[in-house]
Amino acid sequence: MKKVLIIAFVTFISLACKKDKVEPTNLSQSELLSLNSWQLSRYTDSNGKTLTNAELNIAAIALYGLQFEFRADKETRAVDKITKNILNRGTWELLTGNTVLDINITSFKGQFKIVTLSKGKLTLQASTGNFLSGVGSEINMEFIESKN
Repeated sequence: MKKVLIIAFVTFISLACKKDKVEPTNLSQSELLSLNSWQLSRYTDSNGKTLTNAELNIAAIALYGLQFEFRADKETRAVDKITKNILNRGTWELLTGNTVLDINITSFKGQFKIVTLSKGKLTLQASTGNFLSGVGSEINMEFIESKN
């Protein structure tokens, strides 16, 4: 009986002391964009097939070296992943009922359809003209939450 009480007490204390991680809920599209810094994980075609670097142009490959911030004040920043220096800054805006992200920043400018937006994942659809040629009319850029 003593062992049961001790186990119950230890379990109770460990549960009571456990720090709860509160996940944000019911965030708007703007809040979700501003919540994280984002880094490009991969490019895919419209069927979800990962595109190789050989299929991409140099500007598309260069985006892998950056983290993107979409700040609450509508400023966007391109930050070097290694040095953490801000390389470019501009603006962003949600359009068409929050389904299109308009980015105005050097080397990453345009209107991108939002395919997925959650706490840790952002998928934008772009025309291939800015990134490659001959692989269809649209590609997806999948971003993940940047840990640094």
